[in-house]
Amino acid sequence: MTIRAKGRLAAAASGLVLVLAATGCTAADSGDASGARSQKNKDSVVLAAPVSGVGRISGSAEDMALKASQTFFEKAPAVVVLGNDGAQAAATGQARELGVPLLVAPEAQEDVSEQKAFASELERLGARTLIAHGALPDSLVGGLKVVDGSAPNADLPDIDPAEGTTESGFAVVVGSADKEAESAGPALATAQAAGANLHTMDSPDPRAAKNQKFFQDHAEAGLYAIGNGFGNAEDFSAMAATAAGGKELPGGGQLVFPDRRMVALYGTPGTSSLGLLGEQDVDAAIKLAKKYAAEYQPHSKEKVQPAFEIIATVASASAGKDGKYSSYIPVEVLEPWVKAAEEAGVYVVLDLQPGRNDFLTQAKRYEKLLTYPNVGIAYDPEWRLKPNQRHMVQIGSVDAAELNRANDWLAELTREHQLPQKVVILHQFTQSMIRNRSTLDTSHPELAMVVHADGHGSPGMKMGTWDNLRQDLPKGIRMAWKNFIDEDSPTFTPKQTFDIDPKPWFVSYQ
Repeated sequence: MTIRAKGRLAAAASGLVLVLAATGCTAADSGDASGARSQKNKDSVVLAAPVSGVGRISGSAEDMALKASQTFFEKAPAVVVLGNDGAQAAATGQARELGVPLLVAPEAQEDVSEQKAFASELERLGARTLIAHGALPDSLVGGLKVVDGSAPNADLPDIDPAEGTTESGFAVVVGSADKEAESAGPALATAQAAGANLHTMDSPDPRAAKNQKFFQDHAEAGLYAIGNGFGNAEDFSAMAATAAGGKELPGGGQLVFPDRRMVALYGTPGTSSLGLLGEQDVDAAIKLAKKYAAEYQPHSKEKVQPAFEIIATVASASAGKDGKYSSYIPVEVLEPWVKAAEEAGVYVVLDLQPGRNDFLTQAKRYEKLLTYPNVGIAYDPEWRLKPNQRHMVQIGSVDAAELNRANDWLAELTREHQLPQKVVILHQFTQSMIRNRSTLDTSHPELAMVVHADGHGSPGMKMGTWDNLRQDLPKGIRMAWKNFIDEDSPTFTPKQTFDIDPKPWFVSYQ
């Protein structure tokens, strides 16, 4: 006899896989509901109810199989068990077909706690029959009936299905590498046995363009990540929430790179002396930024995004009322530019020239603007003064620890508001401008960090700066370039700029 079960989906293809597993009380057909039962049939398969939020199923193949059984099943009188030298493909296929969990038997010589956990799960499920693929240690069998699941005419038990089925409510993510997929196979089979549908992912990041819609469509589902390839659990949960929230960058998507490059006008609104951006009003600036981006597009396979880099705090010759040698452009002055840019599909970077302030203090002043999905930040250490220093007398500098504190705050703000990734630009033209650069924290998934080669002069001088800044560049940071219209001799053309090796991800015009 065989367990009566509804049709199961085929095994997962290569790549990342999302699984939607049916919730409710059965993994089998509803059967004849006319005969009332006085009690719940002890031979029925009962699924667990989904839990909202994001869970993790990771560890060894044994651990993942055990956790998957606990996650998706409340009751299963028969369990498929993958033992020593058993064929995993046959075991996973049978578990999916029968609609029961698949467990991996611990080796006889393994820690006693592993064997106790295995036995406890069988007891929790109410299992009385083990459908074995491969040899099982005698210590695991106890008084249970063992059926050789690999035998051609295996005598499998007949299990009455519980009544009723419900809609899907689980979402499960599985790792992509061949080794990872193999270790996660038994856990995936258990999810599929609970009524799984599959969704293939090209990337483990929920915010990736091909994943985002799935997370939006299943924002209310219980989500589980199966495998060891998903990094920090808290980060994954936050990225899933961001993907489900649906806020996007100009041009679409939630990840800044590598699907786009940016070309920006640099300066301050209403101040022509500080850069190209301030030479016209916002509508004309948008038009000009789009013109520049269009000129770069023929030289890039990635989409070239128009952008503004707005100097939000301006280094000043006088100390000012606070004695910090930096003046703030009011939020109410900058917000119309941010809104107009957002409507026009233009990205905005707020550049900070802090004087004797620290970068975090200044960044917090613009918290409202940084909650827009099209706004990132730039730190300009040239204008970060130590006590008793003055602008144009010394070149400023900053320690990486200060930048890390500002980025910690920005990453948390981004996560809290479920915003797409933010561009973070580090302006630099000498190595000494960012002290201890090797200690920069590049681990925040909310931030896309870029070092901006901010030197001007002849092509040879600029390339010398570029090559110098690339030395010992921390992993996870990309390179950016600035073209000075008046100071460079000559100014690079779009083709010349994108012929630089490596091709800049962000280009600004001052």
